[in-house]
Amino acid sequence: MTGFMTCIGECVACTRRIQFNPDYVPSIRVEEGGSKEPLCETCFQAWNRIHRIAKGLAPEVLHPRAYSPECDA
Repeated sequence: MTGFMTCIGECVACTRRIQFNPDYVPSIRVEEGGSKEPLCETCFQAWNRIHRIAKGLAPEVLHPRAYSPECDA
């Protein structure tokens, strides 16, 4: 038997509803000690520009399955 699993939630930054793979989606902690919350791809790219590229650091790489279902095929 095969199947798939996906999560639906809101981007913590823009509140847009997104589908994501919980194992690979980029996420951030909004409050110190809080849980990690998912970012949509647009907000992830903005985060990279602000927190990585602007500081001369290499951007974080988005996992290719970040917004795809998890399959057990």
